[in-house]
Amino acid sequence: MSQLTPSGSYCRLLSASGELAPYEMRSQTESKPSISRSGASVEAIAPILAEYAEALGVPVRLEVPRGLVARPRGRRGWWLHPFALPARPGWLGLGPQVRPHSLPAVCGFPLPPEHRKAWSVPARDGWGRPLRDLDGQIIGLLRETDVYILFDLLGQEPMLACILTRSILDISLETGRLLLPVLTGLGPATLEARLRQLRQTTEVEAFRASAAWRADRQQGDVSGSEIEALANRLQDLERDLRTSGRQMHSLERRLTLAERRLTHLGQLQASEEALVRDFDRLVGLPGVTDVEVRDGVLRVFTDTIVVTYGGRQYRMGRFRLDLHFDGRVFLRNLTDRYETYDHPHVENGRACLGNIQEWMQRLLAQREFVAACEILLHYLRTVNPGDWRKAVTFWPEVGE
Repeated sequence: MSQLTPSGSYCRLLSASGELAPYEMRSQTESKPSISRSGASVEAIAPILAEYAEALGVPVRLEVPRGLVARPRGRRGWWLHPFALPARPGWLGLGPQVRPHSLPAVCGFPLPPEHRKAWSVPARDGWGRPLRDLDGQIIGLLRETDVYILFDLLGQEPMLACILTRSILDISLETGRLLLPVLTGLGPATLEARLRQLRQTTEVEAFRASAAWRADRQQGDVSGSEIEALANRLQDLERDLRTSGRQMHSLERRLTLAERRLTHLGQLQASEEALVRDFDRLVGLPGVTDVEVRDGVLRVFTDTIVVTYGGRQYRMGRFRLDLHFDGRVFLRNLTDRYETYDHPHVENGRACLGNIQEWMQRLLAQREFVAACEILLHYLRTVNPGDWRKAVTFWPEVGE
């Protein structure tokens, strides 16, 4: 089996961005064309890592270890370690449990004879969770977010290396599904939709790779009907993938709206619970006759409001204060409205609160309803001729 050994003190690291850390790679038994093939496979894999990283929202990286052993990177992303074994505390040498192995095919794709070497590792928890392909072969190990690939992935042709990388990522993500909500921060529905789309893309790419492999092996001996059947199958897969993509976007939109609605309902519930606690205090405020909550609005009904100005008293009438939980405030005159004016500083229910506007919104956001009502009652009982919209003298004097 050929053994790839990076020289110097570097390991090779490929991130989703496709950047490579400085490295030199030499082979004890392979020739330069094989090294070139590994480099080509690495470059071909980079867009796949970027695709999975974008879907999951976390880094997805490929690391070629210095030797046969790669230490876990921890929960800082999803790590692929090709042709590597996990480090074990106090572990020296391979030991009798790890044996050279040969894999004629992986995930249903035949490997070239010169690149079939692999490691045979017992399926025990001490090594990691085994990753099996559809034939039941152990092709990798998963230790939390580190994936150890037990065969020569980078020695394969770039097209085959790509489809095998996708397959290993899909298998490892399914095996480590319980870790993904914590790692990615995605909700269950969104996570499932994105994993499903990745798997369907893998299916399409595997079908293309299989068709190309068969065409290459049979060298044009494929019948016309078989070509047509393959083309139809590919079209069906691509259509399903597009449909799945639309469904995923629709699901994410619905999920976002549902989360917003849930947050809104939670705020309403919290507001109403706060109102229940403050209800007696609100009703006990001087000048307040009744209080009710309806459709996310606190409604405070007042006794007759009287304003003193120029040594005279003017009867404004009874008001209803509408305090919306989103911060809006409307002051509506129920008995003595003058044209469109509810008050010298209020037109059509919209009050000119001036420098207390921001303070009022802050009180409502903090659910300080009693304090907000006290401020508004004081506001209705005072006037300022410098910025009123309608003079207070248009309202009747007390005693008339």
